[in-house]
Amino acid sequence: MIRTRRLTATLVATAALAVPTAALPTAVAADGHATTASDAKAAPKAQTKQLLKDIAGKDKRLARLAESNAVAGLADDTEGALVANLGAAQEDLAGIKTSVEAADTTFDTRAARKELRSFRVVNFRLALNVLKQAEGLAEAAAADPEAVEHLALAEEAALAITATSTKADIKAARAHLQEARAELEPTEDTEPTEEPAPSPAA
Repeated sequence: MIRTRRLTATLVATAALAVPTAALPTAVAADGHATTASDAKAAPKAQTKQLLKDIAGKDKRLARLAESNAVAGLADDTEGALVANLGAAQEDLAGIKTSVEAADTTFDTRAARKELRSFRVVNFRLALNVLKQAEGLAEAAAADPEAVEHLALAEEAALAITATSTKADIKAARAHLQEARAELEPTEDTEPTEEPAPSPAA
């Protein structure tokens, strides 16, 4: 009986020593090593700082583009529409910033990083290029209804581009420009107009 009690006491003591270690919450880091809950909470701080820096940089580029001479050189209605798009993009960035500031875990920061990676300010520069080219062709296309239609479609597609638009969206806007140019270029099948022969001298 005494031996049994001693064995039981030994098992209880061993279990008590093991509890603190087992009770510690752990998480698996990206490199496969286990980290404690305190480590998991500390990780987002550095990530959050970098994400906020990236957001500020993108916001600054949007503001600079909205105030650029290139945008100001567009027709008034086109300029207003593009500036409105840039403002909407800044609001989207503000939403991402709020998510980053509220991030508690690496999962939160990872989601914000993915969203920020798909946010491309360059899309608006590409849209601006399409709009400038369309306006540059407007005068030459004035007498060609089909060319005018393609230019209108190019502008519409360009103004529909956002920071998260795909390359296919940008390609579609450029395709309308190409169609407009094709309408304005003379084709090989076009026969030259013959001038009437001079009348014979009396």
